[in-house]
Amino acid sequence: MKRIYAIAMFASGISAAQAQMGCIDRYLTDPLTYTNIVTSADQVDMPRDLDFKPNSNELWVMLKGGTNGGSMVIVHNAGLVGQTDEYRKDTHSSHFMRVASAMAFSDNGEWAAVSEIQSTAGGNSTFMGPALWSADPNIFATVFQNAWVSGFPLGSHRDMLHQSPFAMGIAADSAKVYWVMDGHNGNICRYDFVEDHGAGYDDHSAGKIWRYTDVLVTRVADIPSHMVLDRANHWLYFIDGGNKQIKRMNTLSGSITGNLSVPSTANEPLAGYKQVEGATVEVVDTWATGQPCGIDYVDGRLIVSDNENGDIHLYDVTGTPAQLGVIPTGQAGIMGLKVGPDGRIWFVNYSGDKVVRIDPLPMADDGAITGILAPVTIATEADYYSTAFDLCSGSLSPVVTLLNAGSNVITSAELHAHLEDGTSGMVMWNGTLDPGYATDITLSDFAISAGTHKLTVYIGSLNGGADMNPMNDMLEGSFRAMAAPVSVPFNESFEGSTFPPADWSYMHFNKNLYMQRVTNAGGMGWSTASLKMDNFSGDVDITGQKDFMMLPPLDLSSAPSGTELAFHVAYRPYNSSSVDALRVKASTDCGGSWSTLYDKEGTTLSTGTATTSAFTPTASQWRLEHVDVSSMLGQSEVILMFEAESNWGNNVYIDDVQVGTAVGIDEQDGHSFAIYPNPATDQVRLDLGVFNGRAEVSIIDATGRTALQRSIMTTGQWLNVAELADGTYTVLVRMNGAIATKPLVVLHGR
Repeated sequence: MKRIYAIAMFASGISAAQAQMGCIDRYLTDPLTYTNIVTSADQVDMPRDLDFKPNSNELWVMLKGGTNGGSMVIVHNAGLVGQTDEYRKDTHSSHFMRVASAMAFSDNGEWAAVSEIQSTAGGNSTFMGPALWSADPNIFATVFQNAWVSGFPLGSHRDMLHQSPFAMGIAADSAKVYWVMDGHNGNICRYDFVEDHGAGYDDHSAGKIWRYTDVLVTRVADIPSHMVLDRANHWLYFIDGGNKQIKRMNTLSGSITGNLSVPSTANEPLAGYKQVEGATVEVVDTWATGQPCGIDYVDGRLIVSDNENGDIHLYDVTGTPAQLGVIPTGQAGIMGLKVGPDGRIWFVNYSGDKVVRIDPLPMADDGAITGILAPVTIATEADYYSTAFDLCSGSLSPVVTLLNAGSNVITSAELHAHLEDGTSGMVMWNGTLDPGYATDITLSDFAISAGTHKLTVYIGSLNGGADMNPMNDMLEGSFRAMAAPVSVPFNESFEGSTFPPADWSYMHFNKNLYMQRVTNAGGMGWSTASLKMDNFSGDVDITGQKDFMMLPPLDLSSAPSGTELAFHVAYRPYNSSSVDALRVKASTDCGGSWSTLYDKEGTTLSTGTATTSAFTPTASQWRLEHVDVSSMLGQSEVILMFEAESNWGNNVYIDDVQVGTAVGIDEQDGHSFAIYPNPATDQVRLDLGVFNGRAEVSIIDATGRTALQRSIMTTGQWLNVAELADGTYTVLVRMNGAIATKPLVVLHGR
């Protein structure tokens, strides 16, 4: 998005870099105000680092912790009206974030952390290094939480590599690549997780490490040595704590000079472990006194915190690095610091148990986008794990909050919105917005396709020129656009190769066990395709994992009485105590709230006896389920959803999903049939009318058991029902992928 800023600044003769440097330089001349954002009253305890989720006002504060592991305080709308915060601690942070020292967000919806400890294994073990986490709040410290139960997933961490004990700093590069200050081995390492193993698993074999063996650093116990990457100029800035130096390394320099072997004290399989030598390293500054600790970079400006006295040193690094001045905060104990999305300097005070923001005087023309009100978004990537944040409309009309953070009245603002696919909209707002006030502005409509999207909103110009503080001009958020409602009858047999089917939505977080289309089993044996939830595979107990599969929205405004959801299900538990569950839920407010219409688990869900082998159903191991949706009738937009909750038992299969009336869901397509006599005694005639070709016929009893099954190739046939018990049955006919049903009464005493 800096390209957008550059265009606006160029029009006024000011570069984006110059504007951002100006935002920092004024800290040396303006009177400053210090504001406590969160404190010990918000469970902030021994904070060591902080970072903002990219392009958002969501601040994550890392707490050191101890033998029980580090934790986070997540601050939503940090420093703004409506600020809230929450405390999060993963159940397995006693290994993956023990004695937490530093963290860094990547641009891909993840973050990584390092720990100041040799190992959690004790003895001479050096099995420790950076851990990778999801920035999705629905995953971090939420999924797979358990008290180190043997065989269960290892919390919500996504990956970990273990070649850097006593790591004191970390900087995000790109995707899953991070730079680490290795305090045990005394040098800089580049880590690439390549492909994470998924939440709670432990396969590290995809990881790659490059160790810069001649780029030397010295750890100072209990004082992190933070790092930051200038991506545009390829300089990695880092603290060499033991030598009281700020250094930078050109990340494009250096050569691989050999392969390294993992030590026996930190044995793990890696895809690559290389030695790099000859990188260009420069000393930015050497301090005679004090202790450098926190560090951040913004377009030509470097800021470094002094842990001993609280000073913040400001450097110009556009050419030969030179110190511009010092900001005397008077807050000894300062550690990590960050230039926030508002262009202000934020820092953690370790000894004061607080997060502080430093405010200079307002700039003249400074507009800030402080919120996305519509659509409701989540501050993470578009593959988020939630059934919320849905938009049920074929068009998007973003609503944003514009704050006047400057000293001049804002009379005009050019506001833009665009999606990841290039779709965009713009509005020119004119009015009067006084300093310190905010207003909500609706941007122009634009069409949107179904699926998950990432929305970016930003200021293009302000008062006819450039915004003097471009850093607070942009916000991002993700949401799910639902397809237009479809009318009933509706059916899906999973015969098509696309999965999820068109306009269905699937939410999951486990890349190892999940819902998928299979081609070795189909409902009642009529086909070979169905939906399978894998609750069986692997050696990790995924009990509690929930997967969500939404149908396309349905228009039930004119649906007749008797409309229902019907589907085939097949499930055999692993043993008598298995309670794998399947639920059907419904929402009439675009995923804002859900009501449960169907809920079965274990033996109630079962269509066969328990088996300790992976279950694949035969034709006789399916059951037809009927779900009452009468409470949804009359609604023009209804979302039905299958929710699978695993007990790590056995596989659950779903097929032939239908919404319609029991008298013949596909009669409108000409696939109706007749049965007579009805009630029947010994035989019943099945007449397929004008339909020609193969038809699969099942007669299903009230419990969902298939009592009779036939395949016929003629337009009509007599079926023998003499062996059936008296009662009401459902005759289900499947013809060329279409499904129709009708009731049948068997009454031998007639």
